[in-house]
Amino acid sequence: MGMFDTIYFDRAYTCPKCQKEIYSTQTKAFENLLEGYHVKDCVGHAEEIRIVKEELFCDNCREFIGKNVYIVVVRGILSGVAETLEEAKKILSGLNEEKLILWYHDLYQRYIGERNEKRSYWRFLEDLREWYGERWYEKPESESGIERLRFIWNSRHLKDCMNPVESIERFLT
Repeated sequence: MGMFDTIYFDRAYTCPKCQKEIYSTQTKAFENLLEGYHVKDCVGHAEEIRIVKEELFCDNCREFIGKNVYIVVVRGILSGVAETLEEAKKILSGLNEEKLILWYHDLYQRYIGERNEKRSYWRFLEDLREWYGERWYEKPESESGIERLRFIWNSRHLKDCMNPVESIERFLT
């Protein structure tokens, strides 16, 4: 057994056996990161152009239903999911450069947001380590006045907390 990525559909498929809806499929065709992907998400490298065939599985029946879907990847972006190979080829050939550029723009904005969020977490962890590791919480504010400015970004999460866990809980809320 390996790691699967999940591809979420824009519209659900109906299981012919139990009539329950199927909202996703799993694949090992990408980087096996246990990620969930939607149309317009980056799933690979920019030079990657392909169609991946996957069989649908019903979580309710716990069976493969004998139906396939075709996952279309253009320039590393999940461009669509089709019921037939012909539909998948139409998605592949119908995607124009302008649409791809707009999708890249959205992906870049999401990347910037995730990068900023990562920096925020990193800064908090560094401050947390220093605050408790060097016992800044024990020092009177008057004694360490200007030096406490280094905690300006996270002071509301650190000050008046009894322990690191309480600081983390404040940060997360």
